[in-house]
Amino acid sequence: MISQGKCPKCEKTVHNVIIDGVDAKEFLSTSGWKGISYLCPHCKTILGVQIDPIAVKSDTVNAIVDLLMKKLRG
Repeated sequence: MISQGKCPKCEKTVHNVIIDGVDAKEFLSTSGWKGISYLCPHCKTILGVQIDPIAVKSDTVNAIVDLLMKKLRG
């Protein structure tokens, strides 16, 4: 499949993106989540941001393992 998407700033065709780690927080909150931003490989304009799905998966697995270990210990 040929990519037809263009960067809204530099208007070059985007065949891939740069992924950069960012902190995601609610307005006026001190806590938050790990996030990722998708950058244009040509001009580094942010094309999108989301909560890091790999970090969410890892945090979920670790929380479940911790709960199971507590149950096993009594």
